[in-house]
Amino acid sequence: MTGRMAPNGRFRTVGIDDLFFSTTDRKGVITGANSVFERLSAFPRQELMGAPHNVIRHPGMPGGAFRIMWDKLLAGQPFAAYVRNLAKDGFAYWVFATITPLGQNFLSVRAAPCALEIWQSASALYDQTIPLEEEARRSGMSRADAALLGRDALSGMLAQAGFGSYEEFMFTALPAEATARVADSSERRLPSSAHGEVAEIMAAALELGAQLTLVLGRLDALQLLATGLLNGSDQLSGTLKDLSRVTELASVASGRVEERAPVLASTARAMNTIGAGVQSVISPLVEKLSTVRNTVMELRFRIALAHLHDDMVIRFALEVLDGLAPPKGLTYVPLLCQSLSDDVQQLSQDMAETGAILRRVALEIDSCTAQFGQFQKLLSTWRLQVPRYGLSNTLGPLVGPIDAQLNASHDQLANLRRLAGQCSAEAKPFDNEALFGPISRISHIAGSLVGPEPPLPAAPALPPQLPLTAAVPPPRAGATPIAALPPLPVIPAPPSYQPGTVPTASGGSPTVSVTATPAADLDHLPPVPWLATSQDRPPRHSGFESRQSR
Repeated sequence: MTGRMAPNGRFRTVGIDDLFFSTTDRKGVITGANSVFERLSAFPRQELMGAPHNVIRHPGMPGGAFRIMWDKLLAGQPFAAYVRNLAKDGFAYWVFATITPLGQNFLSVRAAPCALEIWQSASALYDQTIPLEEEARRSGMSRADAALLGRDALSGMLAQAGFGSYEEFMFTALPAEATARVADSSERRLPSSAHGEVAEIMAAALELGAQLTLVLGRLDALQLLATGLLNGSDQLSGTLKDLSRVTELASVASGRVEERAPVLASTARAMNTIGAGVQSVISPLVEKLSTVRNTVMELRFRIALAHLHDDMVIRFALEVLDGLAPPKGLTYVPLLCQSLSDDVQQLSQDMAETGAILRRVALEIDSCTAQFGQFQKLLSTWRLQVPRYGLSNTLGPLVGPIDAQLNASHDQLANLRRLAGQCSAEAKPFDNEALFGPISRISHIAGSLVGPEPPLPAAPALPPQLPLTAAVPPPRAGATPIAALPPLPVIPAPPSYQPGTVPTASGGSPTVSVTATPAADLDHLPPVPWLATSQDRPPRHSGFESRQSR
């Protein structure tokens, strides 16, 4: 394969039913591809197989995006992003790409972007990152260092938009894409003429899709509740701090008249102690609930990824049922089933852990409520004692602020108890068999039709040197807008750079003109250590910073 085609400024449309599939080894060399990949990339199969995946890299993609990708994949974590690719004939096409580590290899499924507003925001970030990388290269920086600069720039812009990490953006974008994709797609049904084992595969995949939709709906509800619980805890923590300051003043003021009213002073001190105790319980809840919220975000991401993999199984089955491919066209279905099983297993474990955390949170909130009742009784006693000892002029001004903070705290605590109960109910275990059953049937039937899983190359002895880009499709007119993200900040580009235009939400023929000079390729990334045990489960993500919307 010789030099790459330059972009011709035109875009190829990717249809809603066009799902790209490919597998690569750990160096990013293509080991498997489906007919959609071949057709839309304009590369014959014999040229794709054995080629580096970056053969379809578009110069309008920043190196920083691929640096983030490799960081995630080599840590054993799935990755998702909007990617602009370049076909062999010079046409560009956009996709929403997902890449999943599978053993010592990678499995990728890509689809047409459907969440228009998120896609446009991501494209704008790329347009603002490319000139930074190009300027760095002109100043003598290496390709690898320029890619690190681009990675940090992208992370910084996402942080300005309210995301604590790229994972948080990714965990938001994929479920939004899954929702928009369902809205844009026609209902899938088993063809009336379908029969035999391939029809059984499609029927099981449709059953699995329906179950995944139910689980995703539960997780959507749980995320809303968990976010509400987190925001409520944060708000209550602030109110309790205000209450603590006021009661501290009351305690100090009461101490000044302790000789005249010793009971008043002791009551104020007890009230202050209980208030501090409630505060000490509520403050740690914010961190716990932040972990719950981030876990639920990741669970939604994994279910949306499983949904996309299930859709890919359906597309493979339809190609065979429609006579477009022989039964051997189901060759990659067992690999998809392996990924689906891994995701469902992790989902089951994480849901159980999340439910346990929420039950503990509910008990702690109940404990706070009991302590708060004691606080209210002491406050009532203190208020009665103030006029009894003729101290209304001295302590009376503190009564109003204490009452106001107390009432606010009481209402907020009651809201937390309600939300905690709802969260615990939503986090109950689900029926594993409803998901594992269809996956097992699909894997068994596909395996009997195509034989053992397709062999994938063993892991290389050296770290990867070529970035894995994702073959993905262009903008579609009429895609469903999803207002899932806050508007991303506009960061002025250098005067010498005119960023490419992106499609507008008003629809019409999607066109994009790319005027940037080709970004430096990442063919010479420095060695990156990878996990020797990449078949283990990906590490948990629990350290994300909270969104600005909290």
